[in-house]
Amino acid sequence: MPFTHRALALPLAGFAILLSGCKEPTASTATPVVSEVPATLTGELSSQSPINLNDGSRTQSFDLQLQGGSLYRVESSGALSQPVLLLLSEQGELVSGPRNESLFLQPEKDGRYRLAVSGRSASDYGPFRVELSTGELTNDGELQPEADILGRLRAGSSNNGNHYSLQVAEKGLYELVMRSAEFDTVLKLRGNGINRTDDDSAGGTDSRMLTMLPEGSYQLIASGIDTSVEGVYSLSFKRWEMPEGVTLGDGDELRLGVDATGMLTGHPQTYRLTIEQSGLLQVSMQSDDIDSLLELSGLGVNARDDDSGGGHDALLSVVVEPGTYRINAAQHGNGEGVFTLRTELTEVAQLDGRIAPGETRVGRLSEGQPTTVALPIEQPGRYRITLRSSDFDAMLGLQGQGLEEQDDDSAGGTNAQLELYLGAGEYQLINSTYGDQGTGNFVLSVSAAL
Repeated sequence: MPFTHRALALPLAGFAILLSGCKEPTASTATPVVSEVPATLTGELSSQSPINLNDGSRTQSFDLQLQGGSLYRVESSGALSQPVLLLLSEQGELVSGPRNESLFLQPEKDGRYRLAVSGRSASDYGPFRVELSTGELTNDGELQPEADILGRLRAGSSNNGNHYSLQVAEKGLYELVMRSAEFDTVLKLRGNGINRTDDDSAGGTDSRMLTMLPEGSYQLIASGIDTSVEGVYSLSFKRWEMPEGVTLGDGDELRLGVDATGMLTGHPQTYRLTIEQSGLLQVSMQSDDIDSLLELSGLGVNARDDDSGGGHDALLSVVVEPGTYRINAAQHGNGEGVFTLRTELTEVAQLDGRIAPGETRVGRLSEGQPTTVALPIEQPGRYRITLRSSDFDAMLGLQGQGLEEQDDDSAGGTNAQLELYLGAGEYQLINSTYGDQGTGNFVLSVSAAL
């Protein structure tokens, strides 16, 4: 949320004006005035600094000679954590702020002003450094890659925003970032089939887009979350270098058994996979950055999964015939991130009424007709039994030797899994669908649990 203004009852008459290396002035000492910009101001809040009467925090101020209409940027650093900055007129009227750590100033007229640096609370002390520089406002016009500008929104115009045109001479991955300490930003990008909006992907209330842009012209709108906001913002537009080994080629060919690393930037990535023999195809999408969403289509297959791989990873296990298939790598939500696709094809036998530990078999369910499979256990121990299907919501049951267990979705997504101790003997596995609704292929596997 935007910074909440807090009133500061500043004891102006008793302010000590300190510059770096200066001692606290006496009544006969003239107050130093900073008139050259850029300038670096240093100081330290201590128990000897003047006190803000409203909250007991310590404060220090600097007198500045500023030009009306000019834009000034104040950036703080140092051991003093998140100092509060504000600008007062010579008469003690609030001109800008208060803001934490950074502040933009644009006085209406030439004159002498007072910049105050305060702690966030009565217990905040330490040295600080303040950099004062000038800037120019760019509220419209054309932006080329590597542009880094400042703009200002006026109250009542933030929904329409400030409009810019972007010129992209070479297709590539580009980053747009809009930041403001004064309001909640919104970025909108239009053109060449792109229609994207972002509110807070840069963290907090700042906006960010990372997207592939073909050559051409685009319209960028820098705005706020509502019509009442106003203030200064920064806006950057730059080409983004891809991480090593990552590709963004839409329609690339995948090879079985070879990992492919890609990156999502607001759009799904599409791949082609050619299968030369029948078998069980497993496709996984793993990422530490995004919530994976995986789709597989072709030759009568239309499968989708988002979390069967564990956590936010996706996993599809589908019986396929020779032919070409399309794989879509996407995500839930916005943002961007790197992912890895893995594909593996294995020959599997049809389920014939029995399955043994260490085996994977494929079968098919008819509507409302569960299948029963014998599971002989010779060696007592813990076993994992998994029933997967991209066609229906799997339901797995086990009976025998005094046990009666059932599971619906422990394998992630709509897949079922039982993990339990089995003594020696014969068990029955019941493969069915949730609510006895649905039909299609399934994959049943039994393995020793680790």
